[in-house]
Amino acid sequence: MSTASTLFSGSSATSVMVGNRGNGTAVKTPEPPVLVFFTMHEGKYAFLHFELTDRVYVDPEKCHCRENSKKPCQTVVIVTKGRTIDLRRFSAASQESGKGLYTWDLARFRIPRHPQYNDVEVVKKVQFLTLDFATVEAKDEFRLELKSLEKVRNLDAKMCHDIIAEKQIKNHKPVKR
Repeated sequence: MSTASTLFSGSSATSVMVGNRGNGTAVKTPEPPVLVFFTMHEGKYAFLHFELTDRVYVDPEKCHCRENSKKPCQTVVIVTKGRTIDLRRFSAASQESGKGLYTWDLARFRIPRHPQYNDVEVVKKVQFLTLDFATVEAKDEFRLELKSLEKVRNLDAKMCHDIIAEKQIKNHKPVKR
């Protein structure tokens, strides 16, 4: 007879299994935090969704404000190291009842994956994302929130790494009987 239990910490999960062939632990890597933007695309309201992986970062050197240093910068440019950004877009078709904004459900982006997750458009080969803010203060607030998400991501990744390292050390030590 086998039993299993799952422990959740942050966004990572550890499953402990006890069976007739021995005990085991399955550690799943944590899901990265996501950013969801409400914006306009081709005249339609849209959600943009992307995962804040450890390869995604803000690059202040890519901003056009450097060309005009007299004006305070209100732009954030998000780039990725070596790859493209995995971006998903869900646009509203119309404002009619039963369509468009009335059918929007952010749950389609959740973990575990919602059945409608695959119904969103995947925007391929996005190399950077430029965000223009109305004020410098709004940009600075966004940067602070982004740093908070990065901390969550890094803590989850460290916790997962520590659990795996602990299990590897434990498995290589002889058991006292």
